[in-house]
Amino acid sequence: MKKTTLLAITAFALPLLFSCDKNSHDVFAPDELGMPEKEYYVGEDGGDIDIPFLTNKKGTISLIEQEDYDWVRLGTTSFSADGTLSVNIQRNDGFKRRANILFTTETRRDTVALMQDGPIEEKFYVSAASVVVYNDTDQINSVVTDINVPLDEIKTEVRYPAADEWIHDCNLSTTAFTFTTDDNPDSDYMRRARVVLTYVDGWEATQTNIITVIQARSDNNIGTPFTAEQLRSVATVDGYTLPDDALIEGYIVSTTEGANAGDAQVDDYLQGTGVIDYTLTDRTAYLVSPDGNYGFRLISDLTTENEYVRYSLICLNAGGAVVKKTDYEPVCYTIEGVDSANILTSSDGTFTLPRKEKSIGELTDDDINTLVTIKDCEIAMRKGPFTPVNEGYTSLHTYNRLAKYPILIRDIQGGSMYMFTNMTCPYRRDGETLPYGSGDITGIVVHEIYKSFEKDGHIGRYQLRHLTREEIDLRQDFTDNFSEIITEFRYSKFPGEFDETKLPNAILATKGNGELCHTYGSVSNFSPSYFYIGKCGSNRKGKYAEGAGIELDGGGIYQPWVDNGTESAQNTDGKGWFKDNIKLSWSNKYWWDSDSGRGYCWLINFSTEGIVSDRVSMQFAMYNNSQQARSPRYWKAQYSLTTWDCSPESDSEWFDIGEFTVPDVAIWASQNDWQTLGTRVYDFPLPTEILGKESVSIRLTPRNNKAAAKSETSYDSSTIANNSGYNTMDYFAVRYNK
Repeated sequence: MKKTTLLAITAFALPLLFSCDKNSHDVFAPDELGMPEKEYYVGEDGGDIDIPFLTNKKGTISLIEQEDYDWVRLGTTSFSADGTLSVNIQRNDGFKRRANILFTTETRRDTVALMQDGPIEEKFYVSAASVVVYNDTDQINSVVTDINVPLDEIKTEVRYPAADEWIHDCNLSTTAFTFTTDDNPDSDYMRRARVVLTYVDGWEATQTNIITVIQARSDNNIGTPFTAEQLRSVATVDGYTLPDDALIEGYIVSTTEGANAGDAQVDDYLQGTGVIDYTLTDRTAYLVSPDGNYGFRLISDLTTENEYVRYSLICLNAGGAVVKKTDYEPVCYTIEGVDSANILTSSDGTFTLPRKEKSIGELTDDDINTLVTIKDCEIAMRKGPFTPVNEGYTSLHTYNRLAKYPILIRDIQGGSMYMFTNMTCPYRRDGETLPYGSGDITGIVVHEIYKSFEKDGHIGRYQLRHLTREEIDLRQDFTDNFSEIITEFRYSKFPGEFDETKLPNAILATKGNGELCHTYGSVSNFSPSYFYIGKCGSNRKGKYAEGAGIELDGGGIYQPWVDNGTESAQNTDGKGWFKDNIKLSWSNKYWWDSDSGRGYCWLINFSTEGIVSDRVSMQFAMYNNSQQARSPRYWKAQYSLTTWDCSPESDSEWFDIGEFTVPDVAIWASQNDWQTLGTRVYDFPLPTEILGKESVSIRLTPRNNKAAAKSETSYDSSTIANNSGYNTMDYFAVRYNK
């Protein structure tokens, strides 16, 4: 007889095979029953769905629970072959619900679940993750709840680490869980138990709430509370060690989700030797006092000791922790050596946390280390990523010489401050254009030293640390903004054949009206720029399409390499920069006129005719990019309504706006901590008298001849060197409030 091979058959391939083996026994296909999907989701309005199934036997279809027949209508209750079950689901006016449909043959059973949404949310909320109770047999302890599901369907279980049972009279209502306790006889130790509340929801998923109950010692002592005021009063520069039973209370307002909660420390800026302690960010949390007035930076010894829940209100045993304060103004307070495992009580503080919403000008020293929403603000420069830096100095190229970078934000009231982004932040350079519009930014107000911009490291009294990308809640489009552009230069735009300029050898504004030139000569020198917005690093070399994050008003992204054949000038080395022939930045290397003893200028002219506003301001970005140093260190900004002549004879027509310092670019083999790795952005308010004028001029010029020494070891002990000391401008704009 012919030999037969019996093949394995899947649940969805069900042909009946009839044959015989070598002993003449009949061989039949197995009994098959199956469905391609086991769960179907239906909206609260209900409707009709079809459930296909495959079988080679007769069988029946039924609902497992009798009450499900009230809202589920089965199109058939039997079958004899492959088919489709039509089901009608009624509208649901209550909680989400589930019905299980049973398919049965003589030898097989299978089920399909219908999961229907409901308009009423199931609430099974318990406010406290842990509570402390005291010794008083007549006291009823209470934990706030918010429950609307049937209470008789919630199971309550008390679990003890030891044999004694000391929690009684547990009662659960829609608004509270209450219980009583026996007194703790132990004078040395507190005791713990866990109350576990479980509920099976409408989709048959088990929801669990656990309350850790901690009972005080027999003398009702759980420790010595320290208020925020007391912590600040005992803090010293060297550190005050808290007693073993010290307790601190407050709201945890931070998260390590964005890898940007805390500072990161560089121990050495020299080539190849630097080590950045990025774990400091993961060991950092921020605790705000219960009244919301004061904040403390918490630093744990290990990342595993920083496992707080954001917005929880906690009582923490901080015995042995060290309270420190800075030796400079503004005074900042830190508590080192805390451990989240030492939380005594924890409850959800999302709805009770005192929220702060302020403008930049309203910030005070008491806001440091607290969570603040900065209202109606924008990013000052419409160009590049959150960290426009040379990635060759970062850990992406295995050189740890840059840990964080500040960009400037400004608000509708005219205030400005820097916002820090760590090099470990996952969205700092992810290919997305910066949001151009205005909105709110929520973050931790800090005062952190940043010597790359200033020799003493102080770059304003306050800075902001964003914690998640979502909390940079700015609208994407510049039309959704409180400000409007009068003049803006984002790249080098040259006059056309029929364009006439007032200023000699000028470039034109890329938005609005205006011209920009240099008073020594034409804007013909250009610098590399670090505005590539995509991912970088030693393993990210190549030509990428994300560009420099410059969105054009008419739509699309500015990509000069597409038109002028400079595609090779893109980010080919993974360092996030564009070569000078892209002309995203412009430079000049002549800055001091020895004959007149005065500096040359960046000169800008524009019109403000027809513009009325209560606020007008200027933003620009600069750095000194000479590898030989000798670039201008100290600068001033001035304006004129009557001239653009910068000769000494016209000085009486120029009026001061403000003074500033410009950092030097880092030099690879011998970087100093006061050298920058990217552009610095500045913001200055301008007098409203410049509005409504046919011609307004602004000049940016060195205010003296001081520069860094050529040996790069001195901040300002040398002098400006023409034809050597480059200064680069990356951006210039004048805005007004609409």
